[in-house]
Parts: sequence; C-alpha cells; structure tokens
Amino acid sequence: MAHADITTVHRAPAQPGVYRPISANLDSYYIRRPRRILLLIVLGYLVAATLFAVTTPAWQNPDEPAHYNNIAYIAAGNGLPVLHPDAYDQAYIGRLLAEGFPSELTVDPLRYEAYQPPLYYVAATPFYLLGDGNLLVVRLFNVMLGAFAILLLYAGMETVFPTKPLLTLGATAFAAFLPMHVAMNASVNNDGLAEVLLLAAMLALLRWMKRRFDVANHPGALPSPRREWRSLLVLGVLLGLGMATKIYAYVALPLAAGVLAPVGIELSPAVGAALMAISTLVVAINAQTLRRVNLADFSA
Repeated sequence: MAHADITTVHRAPAQPGVYRPISANLDSYYIRRPRRILLLIVLGYLVAATLFAVTTPAWQNPDEPAHYNNIAYIAAGNGLPVLHPDAYDQAYIGRLLAEGFPSELTVDPLRYEAYQPPLYYVAATPFYLLGDGNLLVVRLFNVMLGAFAILLLYAGMETVFPTKPLLTLGATAFAAFLPMHVAMNASVNNDGLAEVLLLAAMLALLRWMKRRFDVANHPGALPSPRREWRSLLVLGVLLGLGMATKIYAYVALPLAAGVLAPVGIELSPAVGAALMAISTLVVAINAQTLRRVNLADFSA
C-alpha cells in the first residue's frame, strides 16, 4: 500500500512589533505637506474670525463692554482700573440686554472686569489708540491672537505626534473652526492672550520633556544643563505672564509642577530659575490686583 508523503510547512512565529497595518501609513498617503494645510487652516480661521468681528453688533459678545472699558481707562492715562462696588449694576445691564444695547444708552458704567490681571488690557491699548477707540480694531487684535494660538497648538501637537500629521492637523482644524471659539477670538476679551501664553508655556514644557526623553533613549547623548536652565526659565516667564493676563492661568501651575517635581533635585538650578521667575511675577500680580480692588469701598 502506497503511502502519500505529507510535507509539513513550518512558519516562523510572528515577531511582536513587526506587524504594521495599512492604517499605519494612512497619514503619509493623504498628507504630503502638512505645513501647507496648516496655512490653509490659519487663512480659513482668519476669514471666519474677521467675518465674526465685522458682522457681530457692538457689545453682543460676553462681557465685551467691560473688557473694552478697561482698555479705554488705561488709554485715557488713568493707570490701571480699580474695582468699585458700583461697577456691576444688574438693573442697568438688564436694561441694556433687553433693549439690545441701543446707542442712546452708554456702556461706560460697565467696569466689573476691573479685577482682572492687567496684561491684556495694556497690550491692547496701542491698538485702541491706533483706531481712535474703534471697537473693530481691538477685535481684530484678538483675531490675530487667535491665529498665534492656532500655530502654537499645531506646534505642540507636532511635538507629541511627529509622525501623525492627520491627527495634528485634525486637532488644529477643530480648534480653529469651533464656532464659539472663533466668536470669542473675534471679540474683546482677555481669553485670547491668555490662551497664547499658556499654549506657549505648554509648548516649552513639551519640548523640554522631549529632549529629556531623547537623552534617556540614547545613552551616548549628554544633556545640556545650560539649555535646561534656559528652557525652564522661559517656561516660568510664560506661566507668569499668563497669570498676569487671566486668573484661570493659575491652573497651569500644578501641571507644570507635576512634570518638574520628579527631576527637581537633578535640575535644581534650572528648577530654581523657573520658580524664581514664576514667584516674582505672582507676587507682582497679586500686589497689583489687591491694589486695584478698593477694599475700603466694599467694607463701607
């Protein structure tokens, strides 16, 4: 009886980490020049935000009159605004809202944003003076800030996902064209400058982290203490400027501290420089804020 020869084929076991699905190269298939797409995103944002700034009626944005009045107060040579108990008149604000901010009713009494840190209002003052108080000119200043924020967001995403331009551009486009985000960037408020400064601070922190990861993954590479010192000093200054712009910028401090704490001993000079920059600005901001709130009026 003849026996058929059976040949067994032995396949080499699949090595972990070798398999690459088609989706792994999806970004390179669709996106060849991400910076050109970024340029289109920024241009599209500028068009949309400018249309918002031009077509939105005066004062029809959240707290816009109060922010504008802070700028006008500084531009008139009065120094920094001081918060008084009569800065928020609910009855008068209700009348303005009910009647749609008619021209015969002035918005000058609305000064309830005087407690805010002053950096944005100081930065916007030259544009106020350039436009002779024109609301649209100040709005366009905020539109420009929004464009810088988009570029910083892209740079941060690219630092974290250097081989994922589809993800990076998608996140950037989402932020650039989110309707309420565009509307706020086209109005007078201190959110835009705070966003720019916090994104710049996060970019500095991400790039610092990336350099440390690169050194850790390449045993022959040597860290540069001078570069570490400069990076963290820049981080501290940016965080301090953010807190000089918007109160909510303080939430970035725990994030930065959580990242820096594990290497605080190793980089003590650099960390000390960053903390010194932050501490100096925080003290200056708090002292100025307390001066601008007229506590005697509130206790009367």
